Amino acid sequence: MNAIRHVAYRPALMLVLSAVALACSALTGCGSTASAGTGGGAGGSLCASNGRVDRLVVQRADLLPQNHPQFTFPAKIAVTDPGQARSVAQAACALPPMPSGTFSCPADMGIVYRLTFSAGGKELPPVQADAGGCGMVHGIGQTRWTISFPGFWQILAAAMGIRQPINSTFSGTTS
Repeated sequence: MNAIRHVAYRPALMLVLSAVALACSALTGCGSTASAGTGGGAGGSLCASNGRVDRLVVQRADLLPQNHPQFTFPAKIAVTDPGQARSVAQAACALPPMPSGTFSCPADMGIVYRLTFSAGGKELPPVQADAGGCGMVHGIGQTRWTISFPGFWQILAAAMGIRQPINSTFSGTTS
């Protein structure tokens, strides 16, 4: 249950995407082709319930551990303040849909965050937010993205108690 679920990708596609991410690691960005698809209809229940959200668990996963990223905060944090958890849910639901077409995105180093919200003691379907690349967010209906709304990461940092986040806070630093 602790594993990150890849809602929109099949395992073979994830392998290809990992290879592409490795090839892009020396670059500042790569051309991407994306289609605005669904990240699973069941995840849309977060947006229907976001006014009742009272808890959030944030868990980080590293899909490319050979990069050895370092972080200033633990890999798992529980947000127990209902107002903070709700603000993250509302920010996620306010993200714009992932556009279709071809465009450039920053390099993706394989860091993803599983956001598990609860409302009234009931766990909602998980949301996955990619810290790199185009910052895709899966699990709230249509795939969304954070690259056009970086404020999402600041709201998440505040809820997690991370003070003064910088660009590498969620993607990590390598040495």
